[in-house]
Amino acid sequence: MLKLYVIYGDEFGERFIGNLINHSTFCDACGILCEHCRTAYPSFAEDFEGIFEVEEDLPTLIDEPEKYLPKNLGLSDVLVVIGVHADLLLALPKLVMDSRVKAVIIPIENKDWCTPAVKKQLMDEFNQINVEVVFPKPFCSLEKLGNEGIIDKFIDRYMVGRPKLEVKIIKGVIRKANVLRSAPCGSTWYIAQQIKGHKVEGIEEVISKAHHSYPCTASMEVDKELGDTILHKAGYIIREEVLEAIKKFKLLKLK
Repeated sequence: MLKLYVIYGDEFGERFIGNLINHSTFCDACGILCEHCRTAYPSFAEDFEGIFEVEEDLPTLIDEPEKYLPKNLGLSDVLVVIGVHADLLLALPKLVMDSRVKAVIIPIENKDWCTPAVKKQLMDEFNQINVEVVFPKPFCSLEKLGNEGIIDKFIDRYMVGRPKLEVKIIKGVIRKANVLRSAPCGSTWYIAQQIKGHKVEGIEEVISKAHHSYPCTASMEVDKELGDTILHKAGYIIREEVLEAIKKFKLLKLK
């Protein structure tokens, strides 16, 4: 078991928490046609050491950021920080230094959540105190570091990060789609249901429509680092992963 602490200042934080808690009302995307696919995913509510929502209407410049952050992080192993003021981000190394946190995840769904300059400073400071830190942009681009560290364990335990699926195809039609790893917002479960019953030919349009229907909460503003919008990047990721699942199924059939 890992212990998580989430600090958030954007509604995306609640989407991420809801996905991991997997409460009965979290997803109603399929309406009365719900197949209860998420019953295969457990609730990780007991893993949460704490949740802290940052207050709204913060000053433009924050002189004492510790006033707007939790006093301590308890017994947390992983800190996830979503959509908070840059001055609060810069105060995180000191907060983490006085804790048991071994890894920090700062997803970027909006270019204003963490600028390149803030990211570089945080990377340097967390490296100095031997704490893993990642800045997935968007959150669904999160992948293992390959060092068997805490970030890798986080991805394995909660089955979130860059989506992974498996499909079964009969006569050119996707008949089954299973989620092996979901986007942290939970959208992959919905998309898996939406692609079922559709022909492989033309599936990209189905994926795109499903992705926008969930809907994705990533920004539609162009990000200079990506050269595109973060929303589009998220769309490319799920499209690539569905196509990869189709490719793997076809290769298995050839063996």
